[in-house]
Amino acid sequence: MRNILHHGRCKGGLYPLIPKEGLESKYGAFGVHLPSTSLWHSRLGHPSIPIVQKILSQNKLPCDSSKSLESVCDSCQRAKSHQLPYSISNKISSAPLQLIYYDVWGPAPISVGRYNYYVSFIDDYSKYTWIYLLKHKSDVFHVFQDFQKLVEKKFSKKILCVQSDWGGEYEKLNSFFKQVGITHRVSCPHAHQQNGAAERKHRHIVEVGLALLAHASMPLKF
Repeated sequence: MRNILHHGRCKGGLYPLIPKEGLESKYGAFGVHLPSTSLWHSRLGHPSIPIVQKILSQNKLPCDSSKSLESVCDSCQRAKSHQLPYSISNKISSAPLQLIYYDVWGPAPISVGRYNYYVSFIDDYSKYTWIYLLKHKSDVFHVFQDFQKLVEKKFSKKILCVQSDWGGEYEKLNSFFKQVGITHRVSCPHAHQQNGAAERKHRHIVEVGLALLAHASMPLKF
């Protein structure tokens, strides 16, 4: 205790440690510890792996390449995960009209026919989609009745189940479903992933429409 380990001169406000023969094996003060990639990942504020590697490469920072960055950082998982992934549904329809997904999209700029919305009906078995233009969300009730008559007569089958979110435009339909014996499945609030088939179809329809307008050099008002 209280033994002097080393004497040195001050140079520029620092005390450089010049190892002497045999001293390194006795004291570890002169050993150089190369930080691992994982340590740099933590020091830099937990960025993604490519960013860490780019910073180390461009700035020529010392790094122990033998210790690669762990594929999963527990702290990143806790801090950056917004919600748990949804499990994939294992229910598969075996015939048309067993399950119909539907959802209303809009409002959008008023079209030529003064329509602000559209509703899409997607058959889970065939993925065939029917689209109806709407001037008001409340028109969904009458549009569904027209759709029901069309498909049930065409396929000689009854619609067994429909799935939607719990929007206000569906409350009247819910009572109608009970009267005609159709099961109405609704997704949980703020969980649009549970009605993912309709949400993905919305994106596909809108992207196709925008692509066709762009290809035809149509003005932005359309």
